[in-house]
Amino acid sequence: MVLINDLKPFKEEWRIRLKLLHTWKTKTDYGGESLECIFADETGQKIHASCKRTLMYRVQRDIQLGEWRELENFKISAAGGQYRPSKFQYKLTVIGDTKIKPTDYRDENQFLSLASYEEIVTGKLKTFFLIDVMGQVVDLGEVAICQLKTGENRKRVNFRLRDTSGNELVCCLWGPYAEQIESHVEESKDEPIVCLIRFAKISNFRGEVQITNAFDSSVLMLNPIMEEAIDFRQKMLQTDLPLALLGSSDENKVIKQVVDDWNEVDIKCISEIYLAVEAESCKIVCTIEAIDTDWGWFYFGCNRHNRRTTRVGRKGGGKMVESEKPVFYCDVCRANTTDVSPKYKLHLFVKDDTGSCQLMLLDTVAKTIIGEKADTLWDGSYAEIEDPNILPIPIKNCVGKSFCFGISIANDNVANGSDTFKVSEVWSGDHIHRIESLSEPVSLIETNSSTLSTGEVRLIDYNIESSSDVSTPFSKRKEGDAELSDMNSTSKKLRAQSIKVEKIKED
Repeated sequence: MVLINDLKPFKEEWRIRLKLLHTWKTKTDYGGESLECIFADETGQKIHASCKRTLMYRVQRDIQLGEWRELENFKISAAGGQYRPSKFQYKLTVIGDTKIKPTDYRDENQFLSLASYEEIVTGKLKTFFLIDVMGQVVDLGEVAICQLKTGENRKRVNFRLRDTSGNELVCCLWGPYAEQIESHVEESKDEPIVCLIRFAKISNFRGEVQITNAFDSSVLMLNPIMEEAIDFRQKMLQTDLPLALLGSSDENKVIKQVVDDWNEVDIKCISEIYLAVEAESCKIVCTIEAIDTDWGWFYFGCNRHNRRTTRVGRKGGGKMVESEKPVFYCDVCRANTTDVSPKYKLHLFVKDDTGSCQLMLLDTVAKTIIGEKADTLWDGSYAEIEDPNILPIPIKNCVGKSFCFGISIANDNVANGSDTFKVSEVWSGDHIHRIESLSEPVSLIETNSSTLSTGEVRLIDYNIESSSDVSTPFSKRKEGDAELSDMNSTSKKLRAQSIKVEKIKED
């Protein structure tokens, strides 16, 4: 058994153990088609491999993406080409006598070779080698449709990647990669995006270094869950970097503003938040009028990532023993799991003396006002809720209490008139009284001061969850309505105050 660095040309009796990292098809100079592959050995060294069209089916059948195999009898020749996925000087070619055998060896390492932003920008890296690059997506522009010289229309998206030191790279992705980002943004709404581009091309456009996809040989991963991506997220949380801007499908604008200091945020009446002309964060002091039971009060989330899961199959309702727990699919793990638990997702009708609106509270924030975890109120049943009007007593007890909510006025609220606002922080008790004494008068505080809830001031870390992280498969709505993209639907208007405000504004 040899390693990649041991391989030399003019010999075919090699035996090596490799992991398949990526495959794609390409056209040959003679109008044919070949299968291109990128393999890695246990040291992380990579090698470019290919096979003719006649051997494609056998190779695809015998080895799957991410799996290890032993290869015997293959051809080694000099590597060439304008864009090379490996710095190794030779490439591997699968021939008719090549044997591909299974192996018991396992290693989940993705063998990333992340390039330094500084080395990319300063030109220290050779542009004919493809690189791996990771960063947070900022300044995401709209997806444009461009006409190529061939007359073909192709989608393109421009954005910047930011590393943990605040350095940025210009990126431009084309075709299916642009469509992948477009789809992800539509589903995740305002969720911060960590982007990993594997086997990316370094190019130069109008005197500026930029990263782009190398035709079909690149791999785009959005919010990946590998160890390197988790470490990157943790470092980003520990740095004090500027606000990340995301673009909508219409124009570049802030979808959600994340604030560093809620003490600097304005306190507004509910009627004022409908007048917002751009996305922003603010605080409102209001009373909980009712719980919206059209939505289930919890969802099943993955315990590892605190993200939404989708039930796989149904074995009937009722309480189940541990061995009979249903299986859920986590779109972050990209795998089935039974390690789930209930997470809060509450929709509240709130009011002050200027108007009313609906607030959405996810798990950590909701737990603050309820005082208990969702799984302690759960009855243990995985069945669909028969009567959504039946709520746990601690949730019912929230009605009539007043809180100061730190909310995000998102793009959907400004552009589409949605009257549902996501809560990022909550204060109660003494904090509200402090607002009354230090800020300009808010009539709600004077009129409803007797109903203010008492207790210790509790602060919640914002941006722990995003509205894309959850779904509610337990309400009586159709399953298609369970996605949070419908949460802010303007078809579900419950109060007319926003219409009155518009008339006032016109006067």
